[in-house]
Amino acid sequence: MVELYDTFGIKIYVDHNKTTIKGIDLQKKLAKFFLKKNIPHSLISIFDIANNFEIQRKIKEHSKKIPKYPYIEINGQLWGEGIEVEENEEMDEVLKDLINYKVQETEEENNSIVDAFIAGNTMVAVEPETLSIGYLDSGLNLIEWLSLGIVSNIWNPWAVPIEPLDKQSDFEFDVIRTNWYGRHQFRKYRFTPSEIVRINNQSVKATLFYKDIQQLDQTNKKHIIIKILNGEDQYIEALEDDINKMIEIITSRAYLVPSGENQWVSKITI
Repeated sequence: MVELYDTFGIKIYVDHNKTTIKGIDLQKKLAKFFLKKNIPHSLISIFDIANNFEIQRKIKEHSKKIPKYPYIEINGQLWGEGIEVEENEEMDEVLKDLINYKVQETEEENNSIVDAFIAGNTMVAVEPETLSIGYLDSGLNLIEWLSLGIVSNIWNPWAVPIEPLDKQSDFEFDVIRTNWYGRHQFRKYRFTPSEIVRINNQSVKATLFYKDIQQLDQTNKKHIIIKILNGEDQYIEALEDDINKMIEIITSRAYLVPSGENQWVSKITI
């Protein structure tokens, strides 16, 4: 496995607090791109740097703007945003020391996991204890990450277990969320004093911060759209009373003010 401070291999940096469906799809696309370049899977690792502010600082300095994750490091040098990798004409030259690099052979089941991933197949023959999630270490080798993903569809494994509900300050609602490609998902949204937590199967799938909410639209009595700065808009359907309570919470905690009928915008200057 490529460790965090190694200077040989590929590191894919992610931030689980900013992970979206599009971001996960890009992570998978990057992994497949590097594997198809005949780079050994043992030379590719995924690191969650949500709590590593030193690396975040270095990435921001390298990007010279607000960076978009995943962010790539190659052979100890920050390279750039993952979205730019596939279209870069110099990528073969950048990766030349890694392509077809000879490493110690791995076990057959590990190869089969990689083969299944490249072929777009699913796998089920993995011991349950190898797929436990929760407060995972900040780094996973590619086999661990693929095992969690293609076996249990856990592509954001650093999502933490949900804390008990604080009935004094938290509000929780059952909703139908429409994701970016139109799929309806049953989810719980928990509104704490500082953030909104999206929950599925007793684990946190995303954390949204009130300070990042730019606009709230109510399209009808049961539907709202939460528009997030540099993030995925949240299309939410819920019971009418729950929608009204959500609007009350969001507008007060995100400092939103009315802007026309059934619309509220942030009064915070970015």
